[in-house]
Amino acid sequence: MFQPMNAKKGAPAATGGAGHIGDLPEGVLHHILSFLLARDAVRTSLLGRRWRDLWTSAPGLRILLGDDDDGRASVAHYRDFVNHLLLLRGNAALDTCEISFGVIQDERDPCLNLWFRHAVRCNARRLRLESVLHRGLLFVLDDLPLASRHLARLELVGVLLMYSFCNFSGCPTLQHLEMSRCYLSCAKKIVSESLKCLKITRCSFSEWYRMVISVPGLLSLRLDGNLNRAPALGSMPLLQEAFVRLTHFLEYADYCSGADFGECGDVNCISCYSMEHNFNSSKNSVPLGGLSEAESLALIAESKTFIYRRVLKQCPTFSNLKTLLLNDYWCVAPDFYELTCILRHSPILEKLTLQLFSTGRHKQNLRVKGSPNPTRLSAAISTHLQIVDVKCAVIDGRILKILKFLSTLGIGFSLDKMEILEE
Repeated sequence: MFQPMNAKKGAPAATGGAGHIGDLPEGVLHHILSFLLARDAVRTSLLGRRWRDLWTSAPGLRILLGDDDDGRASVAHYRDFVNHLLLLRGNAALDTCEISFGVIQDERDPCLNLWFRHAVRCNARRLRLESVLHRGLLFVLDDLPLASRHLARLELVGVLLMYSFCNFSGCPTLQHLEMSRCYLSCAKKIVSESLKCLKITRCSFSEWYRMVISVPGLLSLRLDGNLNRAPALGSMPLLQEAFVRLTHFLEYADYCSGADFGECGDVNCISCYSMEHNFNSSKNSVPLGGLSEAESLALIAESKTFIYRRVLKQCPTFSNLKTLLLNDYWCVAPDFYELTCILRHSPILEKLTLQLFSTGRHKQNLRVKGSPNPTRLSAAISTHLQIVDVKCAVIDGRILKILKFLSTLGIGFSLDKMEILEE
């Protein structure tokens, strides 16, 4: 007989008197059980005869395997419990499943992969898998594509994804995908016809080739703080909003200490002259072309991350863009080429925000509002532009140069109306 883990012997069974929680309809009790950790949900079987098997058909399952009080807990410590848990649940349908674990002894632990695939087979609509890096071991998901007609939301945290896993063609209802702290160095494509929202944050891509993201139905995109080569983006004609922050890591990928444009002159430079790095002949753009249909767009990069500057040579037209946020990277004196280029290719832009904090943040952040003068507006600026927000830490010589340049485009600023922003 399967005993709930850590269940107290002799625990009194709940009575069935009026007004007790046990009098609630079964659907309500299932809903409540879905919010409990798996171990606590199993323990409810001690409450009375009605509760004995109730947990086995709850639509939510939360398997959180962390450190116990003695600090020695691991996945192996819980293995028998979780195996019995899933065996007794059988194929009972799941709406939500969360599997989170810390200490692992095997980066390709077959039980963990079986637990994850079991949740998929139980038709989970929302699925989250989270691994905490411990002693250098990173959990590796099996190199098999997912196949589910029910999965709508998938969240992956701290796992390594192999070649085939990121092909989501077998998940026709998948609309929301989040990846955080994942390793994608072996995955060459993310493919989905159904995705509407994609977030990839603090993940590591390959140093040697570019991942291609092919998600033509996407509405919302966030690429934030990822390492190594920026992905190539396919066409996204329905895109409404996008946030892209490019960073660099050591001497690899899209960063070169010897050049801002990726032409340092060293033919052995992996960043500037890698054959895999040459994207000019590709239909996929890194990363502007796929963003050209966005209505709201934020583009942020570090100064030596040269990808944006390269693709500006073939800058697309942002025909639907109404709201644009840029950082210091785009505002480089004396000619401000990058800023001018993207403004020239944004014909219906209504609001421009410049976040200029590269010299360090102060306790008080400042905002200077600008407005276009229709009689002096440059031909390079959208006639729909209504407001320009410049946010900075301090008004110094660098900021004054930017404001002066914007004034030559017909955008006026009044420093006496400067605002102080709350932290």
